[in-house]
Amino acid sequence: MLIGYVDYLIIAILIFLNIKYWKINFKKKVGCLLVSLLFGFVLPFISMIIELQIVGEWMDSFEVVYTFLRFPTYWVIGIIQMIIIGIRLSSKS
Repeated sequence: MLIGYVDYLIIAILIFLNIKYWKINFKKKVGCLLVSLLFGFVLPFISMIIELQIVGEWMDSFEVVYTFLRFPTYWVIGIIQMIIIGIRLSSKS
């Protein structure tokens, strides 16, 4: 399983926020900057810390790879979020 329970919660919150704030007019620079900061570093780092707390200790190399694979997973989710923001901004204009 590439994503954990915390990641499912974050994705559910993201979907809820996309639905709730679809009609709010964001500036393109603010939205892209926020998404890149959140999904580039903050959310994967928090997810990695929580997952290591659940595991308890690093037992083998699979757990190390599993926790570091959170970053590319969140990068893909962030790119999808930027595409959604771009579609919304292009449909407004």
